[in-house]
Amino acid sequence: MPKKTPGQYFLSKGISPSQLADRLELLYPLEREVLLARASGETLRAIGGRLDLTPEGVRQVEIRALKKLREEDNTAQIQGRRFRLAVEQRLGVPLEKAVEELPEPQPMLVLAYARGESLADLAPSLGLSIIEATVLRDQAVACLLGEDRGSRAGKWAELKAAVAAALIESPLTYDDLEARFPMSRRRLMKLMQELVNEGRAELSDEYPFRFLGVKPAQQALE
Repeated sequence: MPKKTPGQYFLSKGISPSQLADRLELLYPLEREVLLARASGETLRAIGGRLDLTPEGVRQVEIRALKKLREEDNTAQIQGRRFRLAVEQRLGVPLEKAVEELPEPQPMLVLAYARGESLADLAPSLGLSIIEATVLRDQAVACLLGEDRGSRAGKWAELKAAVAAALIESPLTYDDLEARFPMSRRRLMKLMQELVNEGRAELSDEYPFRFLGVKPAQQALE
């Protein structure tokens, strides 16, 4: 019987590529080492011998790590709720009221952000590319939070666009991305999570994991 690839291992455990991208770096070092070793086909006994653990101990670490990867803690939804709370505390009105002053289509983009929804489906329905929708959304978010337009939100959108363009040229690992776009691993993980959620990047199914670029629909047809 053919040996499973790391991607097949994770899929067989109910872990999607997006979950893996979001959560792998959140595991403890031991959990990550055990999980990647199991995904590469190592036996419980072999891993235990290397890490000075019993096979049952390795199995328990594997179970614990897989449970963490499966948790339905949607980071985008948490971020959206925090954004809503920050705006409503600042302006003293519900977010739905606050967005009424924004030009179209920003209200829809902001409310989708507050719900933790991806722009991958919404942007085309508004006649926008994902990059255009992201820039408009980030400008509106910055405005509602009292930040100057084109400041942090604008720079973040520009950085994401640059990373998305680099991924279309060639697949890149986390280490490759850190070398090309110097930033903390935590910030890089947040950026890549947003790109995957927005449909602008995908994760390969083989270890070492690489991010792949996704061309916008219009470019793909050219």
